[in-house]
Amino acid sequence: MRWLRNEAEAGQFVDGIAPAVRFQEDIGEWLVVGFEHLTGRPADLAPTSADLSLVATTLNRLAAIAVPEVRPLSDRWKPHWWEKIAEERPDIIAGWDVRELTHWEERAAESVTGDRLVHTDLHEDQFIIDDDHHVHVIDWGWPASGAPWVDSAFMVIRLIHAGHSPAEAEAWARARTPWTSAADDAVTAFSVYVAGLWHYRATSEKLAQTARSYAEWRLASS
Repeated sequence: MRWLRNEAEAGQFVDGIAPAVRFQEDIGEWLVVGFEHLTGRPADLAPTSADLSLVATTLNRLAAIAVPEVRPLSDRWKPHWWEKIAEERPDIIAGWDVRELTHWEERAAESVTGDRLVHTDLHEDQFIIDDDHHVHVIDWGWPASGAPWVDSAFMVIRLIHAGHSPAEAEAWARARTPWTSAADDAVTAFSVYVAGLWHYRATSEKLAQTARSYAEWRLASS
């Protein structure tokens, strides 16, 4: 219910991007929400896809929206994932310096601080592209306020998962999105935190491995 309420409330911030709310009622222990019906297809994030320009335009639109009243992402990001992984799944961190990972992880919350709207879970299926190339973004269960580059950084990981190299994905973000507002150390802290979070709460081991590979690449570049 909390996630659904978040999704219903997101429409007031992203009118024309999120699906419009047609009705919303609390009925006893139920929350009933009706959303605008959308027709379209998910985005293609492959390296040669024409959809990448539409995705970039959407990221810029979202990053321009100030939402200081929305709960900060930094409030949700607590540094403890890598220590938990070390205790529960030491095989994952073989060859890694947990102290170094924790050092970067502890810097992540401060690094993502800001007042811009952040979706926090963008991937190809969250973009609905219609025949006129209009883009909607769905599934607003976890919106937050944060730095304008955060959704672009999440998208970099998804691009790598779709076949881009880390350097190619970052070059795309640097040229087309608010990525340039991020300091290198902030991006590294972000990558280490997300890799730990996704490994610990992995619903997709392959995606978690992509996030880990990206963090490893960032650490080697730092």
